[in-house]
Amino acid sequence: MKKKKNKNSSVFLDEETKNVEDLSLDDDIEQGVEIVNRNREELDNQRNKRIGKFERNANDQIIERPKIRYSVNTKAIVTIIVIIVVICWFLYSYGPIFGIHMTSVSENIEDNKIELVTKENDIYYEFNDELLVYSNNTISTYDNNANLTWSYTFSESFSPNIYVEGRYMLVTNNLTGMMYLFEGRNEILNKKLDGTIKSAFLDNYGNIAVEYAVENGYNNVVGVYNKAGRSLYDAYLSQENIISLKLIDNGRKLVFCEAVTDSSNIGIKFRRVDITKKEEEQLTDIVSLDNNFVYDFIVEGKTIYALLNDSIVSIDVDNGNINTLKEFNSTQMIFVSLNDDYYTFLERDISNNKYISENIGYSGNKISSTLVESVPKDMVSSNWINYYIYQDYVYILNKWGVDLGKREITFTPKKCIVFNNNKSLALVYTNKIYILNL
Repeated sequence: MKKKKNKNSSVFLDEETKNVEDLSLDDDIEQGVEIVNRNREELDNQRNKRIGKFERNANDQIIERPKIRYSVNTKAIVTIIVIIVVICWFLYSYGPIFGIHMTSVSENIEDNKIELVTKENDIYYEFNDELLVYSNNTISTYDNNANLTWSYTFSESFSPNIYVEGRYMLVTNNLTGMMYLFEGRNEILNKKLDGTIKSAFLDNYGNIAVEYAVENGYNNVVGVYNKAGRSLYDAYLSQENIISLKLIDNGRKLVFCEAVTDSSNIGIKFRRVDITKKEEEQLTDIVSLDNNFVYDFIVEGKTIYALLNDSIVSIDVDNGNINTLKEFNSTQMIFVSLNDDYYTFLERDISNNKYISENIGYSGNKISSTLVESVPKDMVSSNWINYYIYQDYVYILNKWGVDLGKREITFTPKKCIVFNNNKSLALVYTNKIYILNL
């Protein structure tokens, strides 16, 4: 007879204890494996953190690599932003001169026009980078989009002479001796001279030189005034008429050219006034040129660059030495002009029956040379851009010879004015003004 197991017997307890111990052992093994894995993972993390943290020095010793600290340099960031802004401004302002455009530009002549009935005695200038029009006793200025920006009407009706230099504009009533000076859009001076104004001149500082005749006194006086109207000095000259005059050194010096006409000679004479010298040395002759006429001249430093009837010459102000820069035959020369640092001309090239346009620096360096297929009706030269006016289009080149394209027009205008820092051309017709923009 088989004996039943007693659940409370020691044999049963032993087996149960054994099973429990086996389970505990399995749990311990799993926990151990888990601990080992965690330790291995932690060691890997620590090892990864140490990678690149140490390095060997010159003695082959392991040392901790210096920590690299990153910091934001505000000054450098501001400098970079300023440089980017300056570059963008430069490209926007001067890019079109080189054929680079930040914005689109319309080439349709009808997009920018001024409806204005012009008269023969109307006056047109560039003033403050805008187009100036004097008509019907009123001065008006327009931007390159043909928008009216300023208007000024004189209280007296007269036919003025207008002189513009930089931000300054001088308007004179030669009959009454009145002169009006504007700085930008502000009238800063109106002054009456005791005499008849013959001509007037202006510089970049607003200084004024007025050639006038006194009724009961000396017939030819040049009075120099600052922009506040205060008299700086008077120069008493000969009876010859002044052709052109330049104010130098903030008005302290004058270089002028006067006509020479006597029974045996017709020519010109360059003279100088320098009030920094002794009184007897202030007025000096520079040079006389017989059988010549001057159309234009500029002064750079101690050198005069003059456009004569048959040549372009440079003249040393101190000793009167003359150097011929360009000789030309009036039958072959079509157009010639002086600019700030170079002269430009268009002449017929007889060898290939074409026309050549060249820009030459005053030092003699050739800036550019371009063959033109046909002779234009007119040519307008500025410091950076040359505009060739044809019957039905305008051909545009910059001073370096870069082709800036053609713009179609209806017919040849009666007058052209360059403005907007050389980037716009106003085409003046009888009943409207068109504006071409680069």
